[in-house]
Amino acid sequence: MTVKSVSFTNTQNGVRIKAWGGPSKGFVRDVLFQHAIMTNVQNPILIDQNYCPHNENCPRQVQIHKFSGYTYLL
Repeated sequence: MTVKSVSFTNTQNGVRIKAWGGPSKGFVRDVLFQHAIMTNVQNPILIDQNYCPHNENCPRQVQIHKFSGYTYLL
């Protein structure tokens, strides 16, 4: 996956990867972030391995997902 030429201004999160918790053996790999401009961003890069919107009825995470091959270029 490639994310290219984006800008974030006055936001809570910039680049964010979300993985749903549960017994899956999911993975995220070969991700390229290029020319991401951050201005006044609380969390410029955020990886959430147990994403649970609104903290309601979410499964407990059994296995950590595998993340590899991330590249950040300015």
